[in-house]
Amino acid sequence: MDDQFDRIEALLEHHEDIGARQISLEPEHIPDQNFVRLCSNFSGVEGFADVIGLLLERFASTGTKTSDPSTVYERGSILREIISEVLMRINDFRSLEQFLWLVKFSCGLSLLHNVPVGFGFETNRVVRAVSNLDTERYEFDPLMIHTIAKNLFEDIPLDGMNLIHVIKKLAMLNQKLFYYVSTALIYAGIRLYTSENEQTPIKMYRLHTFAEILLLLDTLKVVNLQQKVDIRRLFLLLKSLSVYQNAVILRHTADSRQDIDEQHRCFAEFFRFTPVDKKAYLQWLRTMRNIVSSMNSKSGLQKIADKQDFLLVIELIDLDMIPLMEDDIGEGKQLVMANF
Repeated sequence: MDDQFDRIEALLEHHEDIGARQISLEPEHIPDQNFVRLCSNFSGVEGFADVIGLLLERFASTGTKTSDPSTVYERGSILREIISEVLMRINDFRSLEQFLWLVKFSCGLSLLHNVPVGFGFETNRVVRAVSNLDTERYEFDPLMIHTIAKNLFEDIPLDGMNLIHVIKKLAMLNQKLFYYVSTALIYAGIRLYTSENEQTPIKMYRLHTFAEILLLLDTLKVVNLQQKVDIRRLFLLLKSLSVYQNAVILRHTADSRQDIDEQHRCFAEFFRFTPVDKKAYLQWLRTMRNIVSSMNSKSGLQKIADKQDFLLVIELIDLDMIPLMEDDIGEGKQLVMANF
């Protein structure tokens, strides 16, 4: 009995040494009740609300606490029925309220958990169908961008890797309105993770210049970071910046002023990036890298999970962010020549 107790105690101590990860690379997902709430608020298409209501009742009754394959299959089957109803009636969705429902439905669908393997294909069918609707009259409408971004950010609601997942999904579509919405959401994420008060509401979800983003980054005081770092919050900030870097900055790096004016018209100023601003951003990344690396080496982290989290942040900066910006402004090549 004593030997058994000693083994259990040793296992508990080992578990404490491992700790719990604060950082995840995957979406956290949303609870079923959030999805049901998003979908239940619908009106305007004759008969549709009644059909969806019944399907949602069946979906809510399946539960998510079991990994029983039959339950997962049942959930997937009900969701496919819902998707089929939506796609069959999608051209009947004509009002702004109905369009917003479609956008929230498609993004919420992509954040559900305990669904069959390969269900992402079904989700993408809905997202593509929504993006193929005629939204040309809204493309350069700041109020429309605000309305969609606000509905997604606050109603789902979006946070953590859920936000990153939705931003990427919208940014990769060949659809201008959703590209602007994704850019507005990137800024909302950056603002969230640089703000001292995460509860402060965003008055206007809009596009921002690179200079405005740099000003936000400057609010992160190095001294405060060195004293106490929230590694998850810093990681999510960096993930938001990484998406901005790839989907916005580098996407337009080869475009001339005329190209940008033609592509983005009244929004052109938000897609122009000066060498000075790029260098300031690169320097900020290097500073963050040095801070995290220094904290990782000096803090004497005991738990394996904490060490893994710090290393993941360093890897994100070292592999996915700094090299791309160095190449973009030519510093990478200069460094190689200098070392050679």
